[in-house]
Amino acid sequence: MHVPIYNSNEAHFMEGESMRAVFEEWFVHYKVDVIFAGHVHAYERSYRISNIHYNVSGGDCHPAADESAPVYITVGDGGNQEGLAERFRDPQPDYSAFREASYGHSTLEIKNRTHALYHWNRNDDGKKVPTDAFVLHNQYWGSNLRRRKLKKHHLRSVVGRVSSF
Repeated sequence: MHVPIYNSNEAHFMEGESMRAVFEEWFVHYKVDVIFAGHVHAYERSYRISNIHYNVSGGDCHPAADESAPVYITVGDGGNQEGLAERFRDPQPDYSAFREASYGHSTLEIKNRTHALYHWNRNDDGKKVPTDAFVLHNQYWGSNLRRRKLKKHHLRSVVGRVSSF
């Protein structure tokens, strides 16, 4: 996504609300694990949260912890002409796990179908400085007690169906 759905930076705060209202329920339903966004020239990572029960007439208007929801990462800090978005809202919201207005880059290392390692590194004077990291547990593969097994020729059958259209 370009505009972050969850962002506690003053720059572009709440600009992703219309997208959240449309897509967040799908992200939770289809067990999306992580959503990356840019737009805000800073770094921020959320916990697994959702606000799918929100409605104007009576729902809870604050994001809540939700193990079925994705982690939201804003990584718009790779460099730009305007400079960093340095003003975060105070106090830091409960949904925000880590945030910093520094230039940096991230890596996502997929270990297997159930685990991945994510790292965000601050770039200080051209040096990589490890700053934020977490282990991502895949909801789709990791939550099924029977452990879904890929059929030996699954990819071939999918490609065959697509090519027949």
